[in-house]
Amino acid sequence: MVLALSLSSSTPCSRTVCTHKNLECLKEQQKRYFPVLPNRVLYTPDSLYKELFSQHKGLRDLINQEMRPVSQGVLIFSRSWAVDLGLQEKQGVICDALLISQDNTPILYTILSKWDAGWKGYSMIIAHSLKQKLVNMGGYTGRLCIIPLVFLLNPDKTVKTLHSSDLQIYPQSYHLRSTQHVEALLQSLVIVLLGFRSSLSEELGSEVLTLLSDKQYELLSKNLHKTRELFVHGLPGSGKTILALRIMEKIRNVFHCESGDILYICENQPLRKFVSKKNLCQAVTRKTFMKNKFENIEHIIIDEAQNFCTKDGGWYEKAKAITQREKDCPGILWIFLDYFQTSHSSCSGLPPLSAQYPRAELSRVVRSADPIANYLQEVMQEIRENPPLNVPPEALEMFYESKWAQDAPGKLEIVGYLNLKEMVIKVAEKCQFLLRNGYYPKDIAVLFSKASEVEKYKDRLLRAMRKRKIKQLNEESDLLVQIKDASDILGNHIVLDSIRRFSGLERNIIFGINPSTAEPTIFHNLLLCMASRAKKHLYIFKVSN
Repeated sequence: MVLALSLSSSTPCSRTVCTHKNLECLKEQQKRYFPVLPNRVLYTPDSLYKELFSQHKGLRDLINQEMRPVSQGVLIFSRSWAVDLGLQEKQGVICDALLISQDNTPILYTILSKWDAGWKGYSMIIAHSLKQKLVNMGGYTGRLCIIPLVFLLNPDKTVKTLHSSDLQIYPQSYHLRSTQHVEALLQSLVIVLLGFRSSLSEELGSEVLTLLSDKQYELLSKNLHKTRELFVHGLPGSGKTILALRIMEKIRNVFHCESGDILYICENQPLRKFVSKKNLCQAVTRKTFMKNKFENIEHIIIDEAQNFCTKDGGWYEKAKAITQREKDCPGILWIFLDYFQTSHSSCSGLPPLSAQYPRAELSRVVRSADPIANYLQEVMQEIRENPPLNVPPEALEMFYESKWAQDAPGKLEIVGYLNLKEMVIKVAEKCQFLLRNGYYPKDIAVLFSKASEVEKYKDRLLRAMRKRKIKQLNEESDLLVQIKDASDILGNHIVLDSIRRFSGLERNIIFGINPSTAEPTIFHNLLLCMASRAKKHLYIFKVSN
């Protein structure tokens, strides 16, 4: 990660913003999303404003009329700037459009399809919230105001101006006086729209934002009223769970939901607990989902669906039936999966690939360090050439569309066959070396192919950790190192658990123990699932019988 916005160069309430060093820098993203073209007002996003113009007669004329005095700038359309800012959508709003132009103050246009007594409060709240976010989140340091203008567009194409003609006039110092000022504000807007709270926040003890990838932002920007069901295929480390969390935030604001109206389903308890703590939804495992009726649920998000099975019944049919209770207004059903990480040889319960429509793909991988990423590609190639029987081979073709981050430092070490005692000592030595060099217990996970091996090795590893007398670590520090399973994923302890139970989670350092014990038909899939959990260091130990 590299700094896109440093606390030292921004406003007092702002946050550090990071981008991945191999993704586009903030300025490049701004120029691609919101380019400032000479002597032209750019309407964007292209597909959205054209769709709005075709759906609402008179909208094109209204917008063109308002843009006549403007010589250069960007007009950014949204079905709801409220939702974009994390606020609830207002019924009767055709669209909002934000104008950022040279020699003017920013203007927020709100176009209504019907008169509403609350329009004035709505437009003021959105303008004020956007201003706050541009400063406190986007780090904009110039003088800033946003003028809200509201229009009523009638079915007969006539337009009524709802805002007062005596709007507050700001001094010239609030105008964006140059192209550089316009672009600086647009870069802050990129942070507002693409920023999300990073896991670095916990590591550094301060609020850190990272930016969504292009494809993640594209999916997050979809019109949920029209995209009720979607299958999202994502490669390891492409951000499926991050996107799932953001989509649940958007569902709450678009459909005016409570957390209890949205259900998140995954296969393993640790991931369920991790998502539960976000307070966005009800979070359950597939087994719990199949045992209960969930009569109040309207929307369902399913994560790591490749690891589901039909042992307890048809989960997909049940989820679809729940979200389609209201035939005229079905709920949201988005399913996230990665066939490469299939960790069993049973029937998954997913519909055939040809029926997974509409479908989207996340093929940019930014989580793993270079040596780990190269290893993942080798394993994925093995899976593609020898797919398990329960994986459709054509689903693995997205491997050729993958894009991998480069120049991220890290370490990969594969240790040959050891006996049990040697393996335990080696892992203990490595752990203590890493702890001595600045890592925390919460950075480390030790993963096994089989759940039955976890308890078998836990006490032995803990004893080995405490026996190692290293001068740089005093005895008290040794004794404070705890080893637990992944249920408390946010705790400061070394995780020791099975690969399957750690699915969907990640740590800086992963020890993979004895992957050769996996079922032969899914050996490479389970190996990939284990290796892809590592961000910086990956150690694979093979244990002889």
